[in-house]
Amino acid sequence: MRSVSKLCGLLLLLPLTLPAQTLKEFTPELSAEFKAMLRAATPEQGRQIFERKCSSCHDAEKEGGHGKGPHLWNVVGRKAGSAPGFDGYSDAMKASGHVWTLAALNYYLTRTDRAVPGRAMNFRGIRRDKVRARLLAYLRSLSDKPVPLP
Repeated sequence: MRSVSKLCGLLLLLPLTLPAQTLKEFTPELSAEFKAMLRAATPEQGRQIFERKCSSCHDAEKEGGHGKGPHLWNVVGRKAGSAPGFDGYSDAMKASGHVWTLAALNYYLTRTDRAVPGRAMNFRGIRRDKVRARLLAYLRSLSDKPVPLP
């Protein structure tokens, strides 16, 4: 009986975590709270975040080009791993099969290692929802035809 108590106590100490899901395995959705943050965010707020966290590897100008990472003009709506002329994608990104929706970008930018294991991009992610919402507002604006806000 005593060993069962110890075993049960041990089980209680284990963290309850859900298995990580990759973007190849499922399609994420935006929560109502995150949608509200996204609607309140401005592209200018996101541009400032982009300059600090993304611009050393990515170009966002309409007539820009690839850097260490792919050019991000028209990224929302693009199939992952498919920017014409960029050959630096990992096999994992090319095989992920998803399209960069706002929800997929949000999930990816939260924890890149979980979303696309084996990716080439050396960026852990942005944990704060408000910061990601602002960045997504900017990425959404980098388009010939921005998608509607959710």
